Amino acid sequence: MRERRPDGYADIGYEDIYTVTEIAEAIRQSLESEFPRVTVIGEIADFKAHTSGHLYFSLRDATSRLRVVMFSRSARGLRFSPLDGMTVVASGRVSHYGGSGATQLLAADLQPAGRGELELNMRRLLQRLMDEGLTDPARKRPLPRYPGRIAVITSATGAALRDVTKTLGRRWPLARIVHLAATVQGPGAPVSICDAFDRLGSMTDIDLVILARGGGSAEDLDAFNAEPVARAVAASPFPVVTGIGHEVDTTVCDYVADLRAATPTAAAELAVPDAGDVRSAIDDAMRRLRAGATASSSGRLAAVEILLRSAGFQRLERSIDRERLRCAGAAERAAEWWRATRERAAARIDLFPDRAASALRERRHRERRRWTAAVAALSVVRLAEGVRTRREALRGAGQVLGTMAEARLVAERSRLDGISRTLKGLGPLGVLERGYTVCTTEDGKRIIGSAGGIEPGDRLSLRFHDGSAGCSVDTVRKEEAWRRRRPSKRR
Repeated sequence: MRERRPDGYADIGYEDIYTVTEIAEAIRQSLESEFPRVTVIGEIADFKAHTSGHLYFSLRDATSRLRVVMFSRSARGLRFSPLDGMTVVASGRVSHYGGSGATQLLAADLQPAGRGELELNMRRLLQRLMDEGLTDPARKRPLPRYPGRIAVITSATGAALRDVTKTLGRRWPLARIVHLAATVQGPGAPVSICDAFDRLGSMTDIDLVILARGGGSAEDLDAFNAEPVARAVAASPFPVVTGIGHEVDTTVCDYVADLRAATPTAAAELAVPDAGDVRSAIDDAMRRLRAGATASSSGRLAAVEILLRSAGFQRLERSIDRERLRCAGAAERAAEWWRATRERAAARIDLFPDRAASALRERRHRERRRWTAAVAALSVVRLAEGVRTRREALRGAGQVLGTMAEARLVAERSRLDGISRTLKGLGPLGVLERGYTVCTTEDGKRIIGSAGGIEPGDRLSLRFHDGSAGCSVDTVRKEEAWRRRRPSKRR
């Protein structure tokens, strides 16, 4: 309904004038009719959660910004906490609020989009591990100072293995490298890495472990943000050094490891000392020992000279003579004992070849039986290990396919719901529900499309979305179509 004009409007000289409220209402009706349901993707900015439960924020991209309001009844159904900088997909209707003159999206649904959801899952996992104390600095173990055997878990074909091996050989050639091959990218990577840590648990002579992977995109490093892999790193019986991705990349495994390095090469450098530095330290220690030994020898020689000049040295010579006589008697007794022992040993040696041959045959039979049993057991273990690995791979693939199918089904169902709502809004009943009516003759045979088609006294029927009403025409006022007219000058 048009508002009443204040006094004095007729003197301005315009044929027709609209109020601000009328224009704002026209914009609102036009937007809601044109965009009854839209889906928008963008980055959250200026996020604010009101005490009433309503959420206020903006969605932005490289060049534009759209204000969004999500009322509490819709916000209560969210399964995540929106944050500034998070990329989301918002669904709702576009409207115009005349009170603030703002066009905004009234969001009914909000979902994380793309990498934003993966980042959210990573944060949730890291928080759980922190609550369990797995990232506490107090539980991190010191690395051995001079490691002898180093296990390297990485791909057999990647550059990370080459970089780690080259660096360890240059800095600490004494170390022996044990490579546990694992897939470090793709759907099967978490299972492969966990399997490598399982094999590591059966070893007893490992000093430390290096978990390495070369650079790649954020998606390529997802395996190191998986919960099973992070828990396998935390449960390792040996200290773990991680060197994953580039210097700016940080994964969940880096937080639970005993030491984090920026790259695979840096991990190898932190794991072992520099042989040149160790050699220099040894040379310095040897020089100090030689200097100390020289000073000590000089002091002992001076003490011997003083002893030789003393009166007690003669008593010492007499004691030495007595000891020489006693040693001579002991030597004769020892020679006699040696002759008797040699004769007994010669008698035993004569019997040795027969007994040795018999013992050798018995030992050979025992070793052959043990070797046959070991070969049979090893074949069974390898077969069981291969079956278990493939079963885990099939289970992981089935889970991934199930997740993808479920996500596709949800997306298609949401799209069909949107199309259904759009079709409903565009239908005749949808138009009537927005406040419009259909005017026909009283018998309903002719639709009245303009004021020129009726006369005073005619009986008409008005059709609403939920019923109809009959009416009688008192007056007919013919005007131009509803629009703003251009101002005209007085003549």
